[in-house]
Amino acid sequence: MKTVFKLGILLFSILLSFGACKKDSFKSIKDVKLKVDFTTPVNASKIDMTKQTPDNYFVALKSVTLKGDEDTPDFEIFNESDLSSSFVFDFSDTETTHSLMQGTTVPDGEYSSVKIEIYYLQMKLNISASSGIEQRNIRIYLSDDAETESGLHQPGDMTQINTAGTEEGWMLGNGQSPDMTPISPRSAAYTNDEDDNGLGDGNIWFDFNGKPGNNFGPFGDADFMNNAPHPVYSATINFDLTDNGGENIIIDFNVNNCWQFEDRDFTGAFGAGDLSETPYPTKWNMALPIMSVTLE
Repeated sequence: MKTVFKLGILLFSILLSFGACKKDSFKSIKDVKLKVDFTTPVNASKIDMTKQTPDNYFVALKSVTLKGDEDTPDFEIFNESDLSSSFVFDFSDTETTHSLMQGTTVPDGEYSSVKIEIYYLQMKLNISASSGIEQRNIRIYLSDDAETESGLHQPGDMTQINTAGTEEGWMLGNGQSPDMTPISPRSAAYTNDEDDNGLGDGNIWFDFNGKPGNNFGPFGDADFMNNAPHPVYSATINFDLTDNGGENIIIDFNVNNCWQFEDRDFTGAFGAGDLSETPYPTKWNMALPIMSVTLE
């Protein structure tokens, strides 16, 4: 997996930066950069939930395309065929930016938006276990794997990644008590043994917001599962943005307070003790990044 390292979800929400001088298209673009904003407050929960901002944030991109306006053809900056070759960008502060150009040059023309396709988002979060509060890397898949990669992941899957970058198992399924233990294989995490599901494994898949666990993971509400581009999640951001007199497009992912949950066991961190069906199912949410664009 191609990885770029430097020092360092409200669903479908796209907020654009406003200022005194705004444009909806640009002719001269030298670079397209990605940054993550950890500090600016934007995410508000609909109910009283505990909120956490990740200490570290990864974005795995399948493709980035500048959309041409009128007579300008679209310009594809990169488009990777599978998860293993995706570009992964690592952020741990608001100041860091990563170029998405990968050695390419934007042709002359009029561009009015940028389209990005996302394989997964990953963040370092506090997790409550029997030994205390632990920091763990939680990955949320927004897309399927390519068929050539055996299709191990589905949109909405949540997995745990160790410090070496190895996936340890699936989360928010079976076997979570008392330590939020990652479970493998996927079928062991997201099925039970009560009946036969017709797949020949003697298990039935969990139901996630009306969708079967063999095709979807626990992340996302019905709108996400019904409306998200499938099998790859994408977002198009129009260039109705502030012009600061530069030639670099800056895509900003705001992740402040993006992890939200009901702290039912009062540990201050999300854990197995918060997962309960009574008196009603525990509410939790990872807000997709709120995206804004500036020209610098």
